[in-house]
Amino acid sequence: MSDQEPSYAISVRVKHTHRSKYKNQRRHDLRIGLPPSYVQTDRSELNRVLVDLPMPAVITARAKELREKTNPSRAMRADAAVATIGIITFGHAAQPIFEALTTAQQDDAYLEVAQCIADEYGTTIRGLVVHVDETAHHAHVVWDCRDHEGVPMSRVMKGSRLQDIAAEVIQRHASGIERGVRKSVRIARGDKPSQIYNRSVQQLHQDLPLELEAKRQDLKQFSDRVDEMRARVEKLEAKEELNAKEAKLLATYRNRLAARLEEYTEAKAVLATKVQATDQREEALNIKERVLDKAEEQMDERETMIDHRDAELLIREKEVVRREGILDRITDEIGKLISDVADRLGVGKSLRAIRNHLTLAREELSDDGPSIG
Repeated sequence: MSDQEPSYAISVRVKHTHRSKYKNQRRHDLRIGLPPSYVQTDRSELNRVLVDLPMPAVITARAKELREKTNPSRAMRADAAVATIGIITFGHAAQPIFEALTTAQQDDAYLEVAQCIADEYGTTIRGLVVHVDETAHHAHVVWDCRDHEGVPMSRVMKGSRLQDIAAEVIQRHASGIERGVRKSVRIARGDKPSQIYNRSVQQLHQDLPLELEAKRQDLKQFSDRVDEMRARVEKLEAKEELNAKEAKLLATYRNRLAARLEEYTEAKAVLATKVQATDQREEALNIKERVLDKAEEQMDERETMIDHRDAELLIREKEVVRREGILDRITDEIGKLISDVADRLGVGKSLRAIRNHLTLAREELSDDGPSIG
């Protein structure tokens, strides 16, 4: 689809994310902490939580529970996916169609799209939040990262089937919204890669295409008004002589032309400021994303090191237990042998009394000694 063609499409994009990224996404979805600059905070109270988002510890525990169904031979990695998160969005032309629905109708549509996707891939919805405080309405969804048998969503929830499901569902709620053009078709007709492949959610929010386009249209209208008035002035000025009425009209047109030139200059300055602000905001977001990505990488490395250390400690602990078991068996065998010999010599009763006293003494020393950890 070219940039000039209006998009009436619904779109669903997903990614399978580990605990740290899920935590950040959850904070964004629920507007926890300082909101991004592109958020219209006076509208944030209109956001809707249709399915409450689980805490990171809860979604991680659920991921581990589902993973156990595959009888894994290794512990779960620190960077393993714990949730599948998605965003449901609409093309520019589809947005006013969807926003014309009532709030209840919109919520029903979002829920049905999310549920049909869950049914298709055998997973469960864990969270759904609707945002209306950004450039365009959209919804964030969280599903289990594995199906009911433990198969990872990263293996199955991908491809164009997501768009098929979303389009089939939305047609039941808003018939004017359709499926987007398939990537294979867009590639074949020569669309640019930047037009085809998905941008990040942050870039989608930050782009502000509607506001910039509105400012450009305003500027064009002011330019057309200036051209129209300039043409009237030039037409009168081209006459060799003007009567009193025409002279008065020319003076009026010149004043109007000056006023419209001033309006055009102001509109041009507003557009330039808007473009500059958007560029600065994009750069600030890019810097912030790089910082967050670096921090997440460091956190992941630290968690991986901790996991490796825990695994090593577990191996050592198992080895200690194994050796203690061997030692206990040897001790028992030696004890039985000594008892047999003592019984044969007729001193078994005395020997067992001595052993009981030694056992009691050892237990008392163990109870009175210092604790570890």
